[in-house]
Amino acid sequence: MKKINIIGAGIAGLTCGIYALLNGFEAEIFEKHKLPGGECTGWQRGEYHFDNCIHWLIGSKKGTPINGLWRTIGALDDSIGIINNDVFSSYNTGSTIINIYRDLDRLGKHLVEVAPEDTKKIKELCKDARKFIKLGLPVSKPMDMFTKVDLFKLIFKMLPVAGVLKKYDNMTVHQYSNTFTNPHIKEFFKLIVPDHYKASALISTLALLHDGDAGWPVGGSLAFSKRIAGKFESLGGKINYNSEVSEAIIENNKSKGIILKNGSEHLSDYVIAAADGHFVVYNLLKGKYTDGTIDALFNDRENYPIYSSVYISLGIEADLSKYPHVLHFPLEEPIDAGGIAHRNISLRHYCYEPGFAPQGSSAAISFMLADYDWWAEKRKDIKDYKVEKKNLAQKVISACENKFPEIKGKVREIDVATPVTYERYCNAYKGSWMSMSTTPGAKIRSISGILPGLKNFTSADNGLCHPEACL
Repeated sequence: MKKINIIGAGIAGLTCGIYALLNGFEAEIFEKHKLPGGECTGWQRGEYHFDNCIHWLIGSKKGTPINGLWRTIGALDDSIGIINNDVFSSYNTGSTIINIYRDLDRLGKHLVEVAPEDTKKIKELCKDARKFIKLGLPVSKPMDMFTKVDLFKLIFKMLPVAGVLKKYDNMTVHQYSNTFTNPHIKEFFKLIVPDHYKASALISTLALLHDGDAGWPVGGSLAFSKRIAGKFESLGGKINYNSEVSEAIIENNKSKGIILKNGSEHLSDYVIAAADGHFVVYNLLKGKYTDGTIDALFNDRENYPIYSSVYISLGIEADLSKYPHVLHFPLEEPIDAGGIAHRNISLRHYCYEPGFAPQGSSAAISFMLADYDWWAEKRKDIKDYKVEKKNLAQKVISACENKFPEIKGKVREIDVATPVTYERYCNAYKGSWMSMSTTPGAKIRSISGILPGLKNFTSADNGLCHPEACL
């Protein structure tokens, strides 16, 4: 039986392991952290559970191709509930509340009431979002393995929406938002999706919401990951935790196995690196197996930017369930989250997950884009780093107390995860949550996970395999 060593027990690594076992291989996973899931995780602080990954899940709708994939790997089954809140996100402008409803009819009517001056644009938005429902993501095989027949089928499927897709792919969320007249609508759209993303990301999100394919799996991110890990182990796979891989064993440009940080060698017929793509290409393989395309993906940050964030998690001895579960609101004074100043802030509560907090209390997070280099510099002095985290948390708490007076003096747990946190635990390059994102100027849509000049080694990082299809 051929053996595969897999680097990383994140969603990609676990999925690779399951499919390897189902196809007759022996599979063993080596994970740096003590838990499965990679960045699809959560953690306990006192009586509160903080979830910092899944906001909505593509493939949560039964009968879709991606739902089938989740079921195959044990992430979802009929016993796992899916929550589809009627309101996906809200913006309290100070004078009114704007909601993003899942239902496009309701959304259109609501937005016209808020911004009648943008009626034509709003109707166009909802009409185009309906067209995006028909797109879907190809998951039957990697795009680099597509045959001419596969490509023809994909092109034929996309023909009815090609014009709409091109329109939104050729502008950023920021540019699209500015085509509206109402200042609050302009601001809100930029808060839903990072404003340098293609506008198609915003429209496709609205389409998924309407189609019921962007729900919340009950139990959250860590439970989701643990179910997949359980499926892998039930099939006979082995996961080695606290086992950081430091080097790949390469002989004559052919992978032979891996070396752990503790010096131990683990031989195998094949290696799958389901870890951060930048780490794999430039650290693990020392940049020996790359080409112009791969280098562009990882170094052309204008067209393929990365985003890092800081998460301020709060355990609050107050019930916030009467509020929208995601509420954005403007700040009286901007808050610097570490190199990036924010004029708006959001608070996401998890009151629909009773196990995340004691009865009558709330687990909540505030998610803010941040500059990795700023936080990395602070981390050089651990005392200074802790002070900055505490100061940021206090600014966020003060802003939230102004908006939610009932929480004043009732924050019982505070946890701040910076971009450096995600680098430390997950080897995430500059703490980013994706290897790269695409902009209207991006030309590379997918490349193979098989690196040039290297045999028996595959990268399963989503940045190398298919940057448009992060599951």
